[in-house]
Amino acid sequence: MVSPGFEAIYTGKKSSPEGESDDEGNEISRWSVFTWTFPEQEKNWGEEIKHLNSIQSKLGDLDDSTRQIRAHIGSLVPCDSGFPVTVDELLNAIGRGKLDEPSFHNGCWNSAVWWKQKTTQPVHAESKRTIHAVLKGYLAGKGRKSLTKEFPGAAGFINRTYEWLGPVSKFTEVQKLMMDRMLLTIDCFIKTSFTAVETVPSPEVSELQDLEAQSQDLFYDENGSGARLDAEISNKAGLPKIYPQWNPEFEKTLDKLAEPGKKDLYKVCCAIASGVQVLSDCHHNTFRHIEGWIHGIGTGRLSIPTRKAQAERQRLAHLLFGYALGLDTWLMRVPLQFLLLDLGHIDLGFDFKNEILRVYAYLGEERTPVKEWLAACLWYTLTYNPMAGYSEDLDPVASYPIGLVQHRELLERAEQMGISPREWMNSALGKDS
Repeated sequence: MVSPGFEAIYTGKKSSPEGESDDEGNEISRWSVFTWTFPEQEKNWGEEIKHLNSIQSKLGDLDDSTRQIRAHIGSLVPCDSGFPVTVDELLNAIGRGKLDEPSFHNGCWNSAVWWKQKTTQPVHAESKRTIHAVLKGYLAGKGRKSLTKEFPGAAGFINRTYEWLGPVSKFTEVQKLMMDRMLLTIDCFIKTSFTAVETVPSPEVSELQDLEAQSQDLFYDENGSGARLDAEISNKAGLPKIYPQWNPEFEKTLDKLAEPGKKDLYKVCCAIASGVQVLSDCHHNTFRHIEGWIHGIGTGRLSIPTRKAQAERQRLAHLLFGYALGLDTWLMRVPLQFLLLDLGHIDLGFDFKNEILRVYAYLGEERTPVKEWLAACLWYTLTYNPMAGYSEDLDPVASYPIGLVQHRELLERAEQMGISPREWMNSALGKDS
């Protein structure tokens, strides 16, 4: 009933007229295991996906454990805050032939649809509540010592917040409005989370509908509370219309601003209006974004001098490259020991030995067609994961790649040194490496 590239479950309900059902009228929920593929977008799938699906077709019926692992590979998203713990879990599952339950929440695409999951981020929800309490405390005139005593684990964050924001008595009207705008997002983060899951499936439909309503009010509705605050900020600060950073109008408007101070302030306002790409508290940069907003409200600049720029981008690029290369060479049956000897003579500017060791250790020596297919599916997810779709008609955010392919400069540097993380796929497709 389920074609390659898709998975489905029975919902336990009788189908509605607009839903999908079997011959007995039992409702079916179906989704693609190639991340962020919506109905009809599979027509845009490339030759890599088609090859992986052709391998699956030859495997015959898959047992439940294999289907579960494949579904969990499909929900993996590299920008999730649990990366790379979530990759190691999948490598272990492929090697053992079984996924541990509860599994880690590993992304925002149909994670753990029919089994229990757990968070990779202990005290995630508590930390969001702490940030909310600290900001509210600051606005109410609480001293930093009082808040540090109440939240000793957040002492560094509290000190930086008070240094950046300065005395609340000197807070301007624009700063107060910007703080209100930021708190709207943090309020939503406290109410609904894609990360702070505890042994339960992903958020219920009612929660998702509530989150969608909040998203509309804060980021999309021209008459919503977010747009009204943005308009008030623009008016008071003498700025043009505020757009989220993912809106094409943001860059166009930013380019027209000549005054450096106004340009910096506009960047801060637009960053806050982006809501970590619309209420994604599962993003690996969520807390860094929030701290950047606070710094921006206090200083008028997003960039924090004491924080290394692009650190997270580099971390993810190096991890993705190491895992993808390890999976590729394992599929090519390159012995680990000789692989490491060869790589010891090449300097890409970072060490990816740890990721390769994990791939080989978890997958082991035993090979089966199913294991190799699952490893290849994981390779594809890490390499080509899109956010969030394959259609060229989607907006820039929706079609933005977040897999290894986005790090073109790294891939080009590796190619110049004779390293390719896609030799297996090239070989399978009859291409030169």
